[in-house]
Amino acid sequence: MEISGGMQNEIKTHLDSWFIGLTEACWKIFEFNIHRELLVVQRFPIYLPNEHYVNFHVHQTINKVLARQNVEKTQLTAWFDYNSAYDDGLGLIY
Repeated sequence: MEISGGMQNEIKTHLDSWFIGLTEACWKIFEFNIHRELLVVQRFPIYLPNEHYVNFHVHQTINKVLARQNVEKTQLTAWFDYNSAYDDGLGLIY
């Protein structure tokens, strides 16, 4: 398994010696998922006071937008409010 000049072809060596064990072969035959991807991180944007984004339609007036319920809340402030009311999120780190 040498290339000219006495160098080894490491890719060919790896492919020639690669094998699949019984368990992995069964998983591949039955098309089971080998791994799963889970979203484990939730990103909360942080804004200065009264400078967070507010979504609105073009036809709405500024007074109508500001009069909406919870317009001043962000994901971060809602997270704090939730954790002050319920205990199940206290083990999570922001």
